[in-house]
Amino acid sequence: MTPMLDEVWDVLVERAIAQGHGALLFGAGRVPRRAWTAPGIEAEALMAALPADGVAGAPCLPVVQPRGFECLHLRAADSKTGEALFVALLARPDSADLGDELRLLARLWAAAHSAELVAEQQGALLQEQSAIVEHITDGLLVVDRDLMVKHMNAAAGRILSLHPRESIGKPFGSLLDFAPIIQPLLETGEGYIDRELIIDSPQRHLHLVDTAVPIKNAAGQVVSIVNSFREIQRARRMADRIAGNHARYSFDDVVGTAPPLVAAVEAARKAARGFANVLLIGQSGVGKEVFAQAIHNASARAAGPFIAINCAALPRDLIESELFGYAPGSFTGATREGRPGKFEAASSGTIFLDEISELPIDVQAKLLRVLQEREVVRVGDTRSIPIDVRVISASNRDLQAMIERREFREDLYYRCHVIGIELPSLRERPEDVPVLVHHFLRKYAQLLRKNVFRVSPALMQRLVAHPWPGNVRELENTVERLVNMTDAETACVDDLPAWFSGGQKPDAVPPPPVRPASEVRTLEEVEKEAIVNALRACGFNVTETARRLGIAKPTLYAKIRGYGLRLQRGGRGAFDAEEAGPAEL
Repeated sequence: MTPMLDEVWDVLVERAIAQGHGALLFGAGRVPRRAWTAPGIEAEALMAALPADGVAGAPCLPVVQPRGFECLHLRAADSKTGEALFVALLARPDSADLGDELRLLARLWAAAHSAELVAEQQGALLQEQSAIVEHITDGLLVVDRDLMVKHMNAAAGRILSLHPRESIGKPFGSLLDFAPIIQPLLETGEGYIDRELIIDSPQRHLHLVDTAVPIKNAAGQVVSIVNSFREIQRARRMADRIAGNHARYSFDDVVGTAPPLVAAVEAARKAARGFANVLLIGQSGVGKEVFAQAIHNASARAAGPFIAINCAALPRDLIESELFGYAPGSFTGATREGRPGKFEAASSGTIFLDEISELPIDVQAKLLRVLQEREVVRVGDTRSIPIDVRVISASNRDLQAMIERREFREDLYYRCHVIGIELPSLRERPEDVPVLVHHFLRKYAQLLRKNVFRVSPALMQRLVAHPWPGNVRELENTVERLVNMTDAETACVDDLPAWFSGGQKPDAVPPPPVRPASEVRTLEEVEKEAIVNALRACGFNVTETARRLGIAKPTLYAKIRGYGLRLQRGGRGAFDAEEAGPAEL
């Protein structure tokens, strides 16, 4: 019992004994714990008068009184331990009753106990709710009708750079150097969920995912606003984990022991310790993305996102919006909420720009500014958004030659080429071919559940001697085909495709014969011949001819007139190349 209840209990017992009565206190299991007796009543006799099993019945039922005693029973629980307590006030056998005063004190004890028990329960519930609010990672803010701060948890104080306790009772607007975003809700009464907010004030730069819920009274008036928000980086990290924007490979996944490869791995390990931009140079299929992921996983940014972009696969009209994002309604088809770009999504992590040589010149200029200023401006917007991203780029083309042809910006090259790592082609390290073959053999034999354990010496010799223009990617595809097409435990030369090692691939198209210089024709001659042949192949159907040539019908008519061709009426007939004039159908 609490001190207050102890005091009431002491008074209760004192009065009972003073009037010549006795009292018993029962604990858990309805077992007597203590007895108070007046002169003439022996405690042992009082205890012995009880039933052998203690107080019978459930806790909510009356206490069974000893023989010959009048009993006033009470039921409660210890507020500290939660243990059930039962109090029996026992009158002497020769007493008429317990007395009105004693009954009043007993009711007072019961009421005090109930009130304190409720207060304890409410206090415990309040502590639980407070612990939940304070330990959630989202910021939580509650303001009243006058925008006075009623509650602010620790996360909200951290995000807004405010002290939660000192903010309680103060106007929310006076704590900030920008107008509160939630203020219009007091008039409109319409909340929102997961709205992206970018706040750029002199003292704060906030990029949040914000939710605001107005609380209304019975008359429909807004009486308070519950505002929760989180940093967008947390939301993106969660989205990255779900979407799989993470690096899978490490340096342990790089297979090979050739000196050129070992040197490249060592250079990449050193690059991973820093934050400088890295340019990976190598032919297609040498494993540039494997190296990029390994650098990311070995760096201090390993916990951040890894986003890979193939610059050659981006549509020309959407490159800027994909890389840098766009503001709401910035172009036809743009979403109403806008959209962040890949650079924003990769903030605090790494972005891998594969085939960076394929970026248009105008996009290269904007990329250069992003790398220099470490901020992006969304398409159709004027606000800059700071980013913290490391750029790893890759190219299978000679960027310096492209610079000389003015196809690639020299300043962007030097910005990306802070650390340059050249990855060797497979034909530069033939000693790694057997190692890679066995590695891929185990991988696909297990994946396809086939018992292909080895390759014949003759087949291995052919594989080592192959030039591998597609490098490791081509070798992996070849081994996968071998496992698919082989039923024996050992793959042999016969399992290779017919075009392997110098043969012509079945889908290969022979190059056109080279004409002597004296026979080279002009573009106009070639185009005229193509139009004549197409018209004949389409039965002089101009609509079909234009469709198959990939040009508009008016354009085809213009070219027919320009080359002096004349179609006979009816759409069929011979051409008259000498007679100019409009074509006749």
